[in-house]
Amino acid sequence: MKTTSNNTQGDEDIQKTDAFPWRSGLVGALALGSAAFVAGTLAKVFLNTDEYDGLHSLVSYSSRMIAAARAMEDEEDEESRLVYDPLATHVAGRKALNKARRRRVKAPPGYGRRWKISRIGIRTKWFDDQLEECLGMPDSYRSTPTASERTHVIDTFSCQNTSKKVFPVQVVEIGAGLSTRPWRLHLPATLAWFDVDRQDVIDVKEDVLHASGAEIDVMSPVRRSQSKNSILEQKIGSLDHHSLGVEYPIRCESRSSVPADLNNPSWKAALTRAGFDTSKATVWILEGILMYLTRDRVDALLQELASMSAPGSCLITGHVTEEVVRDISKHTNSRLMKEWLSGCPREPTDWMKGLGWDVQGIHTRATIASALGIPKEVCAFESDPDNPSSMKSLFIAATIAS
Repeated sequence: MKTTSNNTQGDEDIQKTDAFPWRSGLVGALALGSAAFVAGTLAKVFLNTDEYDGLHSLVSYSSRMIAAARAMEDEEDEESRLVYDPLATHVAGRKALNKARRRRVKAPPGYGRRWKISRIGIRTKWFDDQLEECLGMPDSYRSTPTASERTHVIDTFSCQNTSKKVFPVQVVEIGAGLSTRPWRLHLPATLAWFDVDRQDVIDVKEDVLHASGAEIDVMSPVRRSQSKNSILEQKIGSLDHHSLGVEYPIRCESRSSVPADLNNPSWKAALTRAGFDTSKATVWILEGILMYLTRDRVDALLQELASMSAPGSCLITGHVTEEVVRDISKHTNSRLMKEWLSGCPREPTDWMKGLGWDVQGIHTRATIASALGIPKEVCAFESDPDNPSSMKSLFIAATIAS
């Protein structure tokens, strides 16, 4: 009887299902559709992160390519390289490194270099020099190994800072990417450093730095010890710092990562929560980021920075000109360049003044190379300052408007 009852219940279920044949088909279709949607979404995410080496977009992945270009410069002989960056190889990743090695251009014999200086190499050198100068670091503490021959590019900030004796005590690198400046430059011991970028970039950066032996969590001064990296100490000096057992100690008092979307005004609140102090002089670094924002957003961002800047604050940035962005569709197949949304005027002084900044210097890769005494034969970019094509990218140093 019990078995029969069970069979009867089963027959009833079948009969009910047979009475509405469309229902099972609809449920099945919905289930399959949902599964397909989820699978497609997950596939898209994982394929993208694989294509971009753990990052979520081409723009985020550009930070890997920039790090790889720094690594190429770091591989040059000590007397000829412009950038010393032992962490660049780690943060770039194998994929970007392989691509950079395929793309670098051999230097002609007799110039002391194996490879020509890249566009990123000369750019990094300028930003490094301007930062150290703005912070008031003496020439003897400059980080470039060839400092005895090439101290720095141009005394953009020295007159202003020396006369007022006001030096910034915090640095904010906006769109920091995989920059390693807090670990490789000479910096004031009391400096507070803030990295601002997308969440995916920050996540990858923290993971790679930790795996590479870099100090990422600032600890109590009671636990200070010297870096284990003797080569690093030879290049930029010994430093008692925060934690035991690190290969690359942070070269400033503190560092914070701030995940933020620059298109959302909430980034300012996030920076403040991380410890940024608007009453203290600041160096703002915007390297290779402005072209990915619309012109309206760039204007608003520079005004926001000015409003958050105490006297003595400085801005170090680079931008492409309006002509470059206007002509992108005609002259390039680069997927990354097609992400560029805006440029700046070829003469940006009045534009910057209207946004709260007094321009102290405008440079190009050509004028930087000329100031450093670099022969044009070893430049993998237009190195004639008189050639109009050298004006496609501008590097601007400014102070808060008086």
